[in-house]
Amino acid sequence: MKDIAVAVALYNNEKEVIEFAKGLLKQTAADRIQLLVTCNACKDVEAFKRDMAEVMPSAKVFDPGKNLGYLNGCLYGVKGSVSDYSWVMVSNTDIEFKEQDFFERAVENVSEDIWCISPDIVLSATGVHQNPFLKDRPSKKRVMIWKIAYSNYLFFRLYFKLSELKPKKPQTGVLKDSTVYAVHGSCFILSRECVKSLLPVCKKIFMYGEELLVAEVIHKNKKKALFKASVGIVHNENQVTGSIGMARKQKWFKNSFNYLTEKFFKN
Repeated sequence: MKDIAVAVALYNNEKEVIEFAKGLLKQTAADRIQLLVTCNACKDVEAFKRDMAEVMPSAKVFDPGKNLGYLNGCLYGVKGSVSDYSWVMVSNTDIEFKEQDFFERAVENVSEDIWCISPDIVLSATGVHQNPFLKDRPSKKRVMIWKIAYSNYLFFRLYFKLSELKPKKPQTGVLKDSTVYAVHGSCFILSRECVKSLLPVCKKIFMYGEELLVAEVIHKNKKKALFKASVGIVHNENQVTGSIGMARKQKWFKNSFNYLTEKFFKN
């Protein structure tokens, strides 16, 4: 029985997705995993389906005919599969699992009030740990500062320039499993109930801000997100998002934070 879905979005990175599928097959829980691939952009969908079938025949490939963005694209595959999975991992495909029993360890001994699980995520290039994304819920003032920073192109460029100047140091000390407000968007595992709550709102965000959207859905339902430091992945950060122009990034950030502030931080 495949009770764990791994939902990814393909954007002209067919070879990377194939390699990602090979990594899933090495997992001890491989027979429980259903890979769902949404083709946001693909040179030849039918050719990709044939290539994927040779590597992982059980994988399901979906073609929405347009780019749906990250979270909405991944969950498009979940809707299209018409299956009720216990857990859905939404993930980039530029990652490597540190443990062969990653999935068993990630979801074991998790209480019913946990709606989201995310591992220790280490950037391969710098050793920086990307989780926890935010330990505590941000204040309305802080969210409004983000909204202003993303509101126009000049503010956006300045904000990111200042962010780049801030030193990013590798984590020191021992990380511990803990409940947090928000986890990093490159890899998180959602409960069935969380997915059902996200489906009505995920279309509102194309790219960026997914961490806050997931966190606020969990917060609204009085549930929790778990940073599970005892399991890990290596994030290789490919060039898909890196090739996106700053003007488009600014537009997507602006749209995301306009929605987030109006929906969750208005009062």
